Amino acid sequence: MSEQSPGTPVAPAEAAPGRLQALDAYRGLIMLTLLTRGLFAPLKEHPNAFWKWLAVQNNHVDWAGCVYWDMIQPSFMFMVGVAMPFAFARRTQLGDSWTKQLFHTLFRAFNLIAIGIILDNIGRDTVQIGFIRVLQQIAPGYVFAFFLLGRSFKTQAAVCAAILVGYNFLWMNNSYNGAGGPWAKGVENIGGAFDRWMVGRNYSGPYVGMNAIPSAVTIVFGLMAGQLIALRGEPKKTAWILLIAGVSGVVLGLGVSPWLPLIKKIWTPSFAVFAAGCTTLALLFFYWSIEIMGWKRWAFPLVVVGCNSMAAYIIGSAFNSFYKGLTNPWVAGLKPEMGDMWFNVFNNALFALCSWGVLYWLYRRKIFFKA
Repeated sequence: MSEQSPGTPVAPAEAAPGRLQALDAYRGLIMLTLLTRGLFAPLKEHPNAFWKWLAVQNNHVDWAGCVYWDMIQPSFMFMVGVAMPFAFARRTQLGDSWTKQLFHTLFRAFNLIAIGIILDNIGRDTVQIGFIRVLQQIAPGYVFAFFLLGRSFKTQAAVCAAILVGYNFLWMNNSYNGAGGPWAKGVENIGGAFDRWMVGRNYSGPYVGMNAIPSAVTIVFGLMAGQLIALRGEPKKTAWILLIAGVSGVVLGLGVSPWLPLIKKIWTPSFAVFAAGCTTLALLFFYWSIEIMGWKRWAFPLVVVGCNSMAAYIIGSAFNSFYKGLTNPWVAGLKPEMGDMWFNVFNNALFALCSWGVLYWLYRRKIFFKA
């Protein structure tokens, strides 16, 4: 008989679906966005307003506000939470005890941190430890969410609210805030002080490592959405709940933003709620179109990427420069004809296409990388 705990997945192992294709497609969209980010960056110099807007959507806002690219990391973290009820229900079905699942969680968190640090130091002369890459940020939130897995929605919501309210109070009421106040751009805040204490420096951006606290809530919001879907209730009712939750998050986040601005770089509570709303609505789109309507063929290119998200992330993070060094002698002759801007667009698109080809090769051979 397997060991149980209050954190046992709420969906019985025999009831939970084996794999949620909607989640693979959503994950694939985010990973493909990472692979094609450079595709649109050169267009910021284009005179056409649409191309300029597209370039803006593929770069973080300077401080307050939000564009598409600011939703990439929240989507990563939200999807980690969505997948947890399915993954751990499967482990329960295979007979893993709660303790064994905890050790798996801790081991995976350690791997995420290690991979992130390795990627951070590619091309450096000396090792530098940091904790603002999405992999390092996921790790503590993943462990935290494990202890809420299978709890009631009320308990999960109460914990999320307590963390966000407490984090907001801490951010606004401390001795480290500069003359500009808690929301001023810079590192004169408690997050900057914490980084100077922990790693001896401040990150560029300026980002803060304390993001891991409110972003853990983003993972729990995903956990709640995944738990709702894994319960396998009436699909249309599930879709309505996701719609209401998503719209509520967007409205609430925007509603408090005049007083608590949306700032991704310090992950303000308003941003956490707004991002949860946006990511829930994105998940709803894929859930409705794929799981309810059964429209699966259109999503296949995304699923290929989403099924191997770790491989896609590493390719995008570590091999872009290598690829361009390898292919440049063969395509550089096009630059005079295309111009620098469109040549860069072409070259970045070619990288994304080649990356998809590698991922398709892995998909056909059922080779999937996990942390």
